[in-house]
Amino acid sequence: MNKKGDKLISVYWFAILFIVAGGIVYMVSAFYGKPYDVREAEADILTSKVARCISEAGYLEESVLTENFKNNFAGNCAINFQVEDVYEWRERGQYYVEIEFFDFNTKQKVFEISEGNAGMKPDCELEGKNLPVCIERNLYSIDRDGNQYQINILSIVRKTEKNVQ
Repeated sequence: MNKKGDKLISVYWFAILFIVAGGIVYMVSAFYGKPYDVREAEADILTSKVARCISEAGYLEESVLTENFKNNFAGNCAINFQVEDVYEWRERGQYYVEIEFFDFNTKQKVFEISEGNAGMKPDCELEGKNLPVCIERNLYSIDRDGNQYQINILSIVRKTEKNVQ
């Protein structure tokens, strides 16, 4: 009966539909438009993996303080420092791990293991958005002879081209 009223309601209906669709497109683009920066989580996982590899239940693994372990650190701990071949990452290296063992009583450095791109270490002193993420953790461990160690683990993840925008 009232065709003029139906036409008027349909105009408002399309306007509301357009507003809702625009809002959904905006929210999706805002949510997925920027990459997630997972470098801190990645560095934390790397630190945890290294800690589990060198010390279990508070006791230092027997072979950790040997040159053989140091020379094949990544293989012994099942850590893979390879990255995808994007942004020329393979040439520069995107990871670095440094482990320092100190005698708990004398605070003297006993042993050190490092693997990865050591050129990123000075960037840990700086502040900024486009710099590598550095995480340093300390743990204490005892070897089978009762010697106590403080172990400092520094993990660095770069990947700034992919994670920071």
